[in-house]
Amino acid sequence: MKAFMLACVATIAIAAVAVAVLNSVQQPVAQAFATTGVRL
Repeated sequence: MKAFMLACVATIAIAAVAVAVLNSVQQPVAQAFATTGVRL
């Protein structure tokens, strides 16, 4: 039971770090597809 709880806590921690990293890396759609051939 202790190993299961530790795995759950580790999963939540990894997910929180992934959310923080992806929110800092991703660009808004208006910037990501801002080329001369695209109209938003």
